[in-house]
Amino acid sequence: MERRWAVLRAQAHRETFVAQAVSSRGVECYSPARPSARKGGSSTILFPGYVFVQVTPGSDDLLRIRSAPGVAYVLPRGGTPALLPDVLIGAIRAKEHELRLRSNAHEFRNGEHVRVVTGPFKWVEGIFDRKLSASGRVRILLNLTSGNVAVQMAAGDLEPLRAHSPAA
Repeated sequence: MERRWAVLRAQAHRETFVAQAVSSRGVECYSPARPSARKGGSSTILFPGYVFVQVTPGSDDLLRIRSAPGVAYVLPRGGTPALLPDVLIGAIRAKEHELRLRSNAHEFRNGEHVRVVTGPFKWVEGIFDRKLSASGRVRILLNLTSGNVAVQMAAGDLEPLRAHSPAA
């Protein structure tokens, strides 16, 4: 029978603990994370409070999982658990892999067009100015309605724009 993915609600800030507890019961777990913007920093869980577990419908997997330490409940809270297709988890894993590659791969150059991917300026485009420190702080120039503004942030909060097309 085809294996599917159930979603567990973990107790607050216990996703890693839940994943270990459930794995020790012989069930595969997955808790996607975004790499840290800072070198040596810990990664950020993409779905805080939730852990994906691979189960076989009709087996006793869900019974073993529900009693694991740190598990609050299986989604939805009442009724039959929602089981997700492997394709969906595969897409999440692919995106997670892409984020890890992006966080390690790019050295920005002066004048390069960039986009902010996190924080209050998320989706705002700008121009990379310079690297400020070895810890990954950079300065970019954002073109806001009030004019050009220099902003400092972590390089991991930026992504390069593939091609820049000037406004017509």
